[in-house]
Amino acid sequence: MLTESLINETVNDHISKNLNDFNYKIIVLDDDPTGTQTVKDLPVYTEWSEALIEDGFKQENNMFYILTNSRALNEVETTELHQEISHHIASVSRKLDHPYIIISRGDSTLRGHFYLEPKVLSEASNETFDAVFYLPAFFEGSRYTYQGVHYLKEEGRYIPVSESEFANDTTFGFDSETMASFIEEKSDGEINAKDVKRISLTQIRERDTLGIEKVLNEVSHFDAVVVDALNDEDMNYFATCLIAFLNKNEKRFMFRTAASFVKAKCQTPGEIINLKNYSDQNHGGLIIVGSHVKKTSAQLNDLIVNSNINAVEFDVKAVTSDYLQSYIDDQIVKVSELIHSGKDVVVYTSRDVIKTEDLSNNLSISTNISNALVEIVKGLTIKPQFIIEKGGITSSDVATKGLGIKKAQVIGQITQGVPVWLTGEEAKYNKMPYVIFPGNIGEVDTLTEVYKMNSNEL
Repeated sequence: MLTESLINETVNDHISKNLNDFNYKIIVLDDDPTGTQTVKDLPVYTEWSEALIEDGFKQENNMFYILTNSRALNEVETTELHQEISHHIASVSRKLDHPYIIISRGDSTLRGHFYLEPKVLSEASNETFDAVFYLPAFFEGSRYTYQGVHYLKEEGRYIPVSESEFANDTTFGFDSETMASFIEEKSDGEINAKDVKRISLTQIRERDTLGIEKVLNEVSHFDAVVVDALNDEDMNYFATCLIAFLNKNEKRFMFRTAASFVKAKCQTPGEIINLKNYSDQNHGGLIIVGSHVKKTSAQLNDLIVNSNINAVEFDVKAVTSDYLQSYIDDQIVKVSELIHSGKDVVVYTSRDVIKTEDLSNNLSISTNISNALVEIVKGLTIKPQFIIEKGGITSSDVATKGLGIKKAQVIGQITQGVPVWLTGEEAKYNKMPYVIFPGNIGEVDTLTEVYKMNSNEL
């Protein structure tokens, strides 16, 4: 049984990952912007031309991000996108004679094109990868993998993610409890659960280097490997084993992970910052809430009840009406006037969920709601002091379509697991803090506390 004491248990030996001696450029393909939640001082690109990828290869840091927002795409679209990215990365790598590793960063609650994206990246490559490692643990978000089962902490209990609301996602739902069965389910039986390999917590905690190396040596033909991890020390030790192995061997590995593994491979893990240090005017700030998960709704209610923020509701039923544009225009005027007068605003979607039996249609409805929120940002006539966006898919659309970001800088976190970007010169509002607040992060009062600490509200 997973317990708090097991999670907190450490070996407390010295772990030297030798990242400075690791010659690979690490490229994180992020299926929504929340994956930058454990790092800092890294560039994130929202386009993947060869020119921008080459710019990423030439950055001093060992890592850069490409935001794909593929969680908002259907299978055909994400396949085409990852084929294109794979070809461009390989082309730049050959040109610069610089090897690389790809991390396909996805949601820690197992939503997204979990199996498809690594498969496409491998098949689009000139040479098939030997293995894909699955590491969905995200400790800042209380997500852990133990004995091959992925858990989350909910109301003080550790439950398999398969028993949570996230397993009932309208687009990316699932039934399987073990990661091996999950991989079989998401691969439509292409991978058999009994063939999935695992690096266990026992191997990691007992520092069984030879046992771990044996797994790394034996994998071939895109084997699936699940890795147990309960804390950063576990993840750092596994990362150390990988680095040592790859420095001596020519195996080709790919990774489908959440954010904790990314932190373990990054030279500059994140730190908490305050938005007031980046403010350059007296306008109000803007919070946008698009996510509908239970935690977000609870946080939104706490924010409205326990702060002086001005609340503006966006009725999601409007996206299926013939008056949508005039409704959006009215919202733009209202929000712009409040921000111009120095007042902070939260624009939130009504908590109704429009759901059909057609998964593609559900994704289309979500996209239309996101597009409406983006139109509000695009139409603003005044620069907000900051923008905090609550939710994954919408935060990408706001970044790319609403703010026109092509290259931003990850400057840290506003609280654990909540990344902050500084917009680039090309953006609609440059040098503005843009906060990507995942829908499933924090406690009931986290959004309220973050808002109060980073705004002018007393």
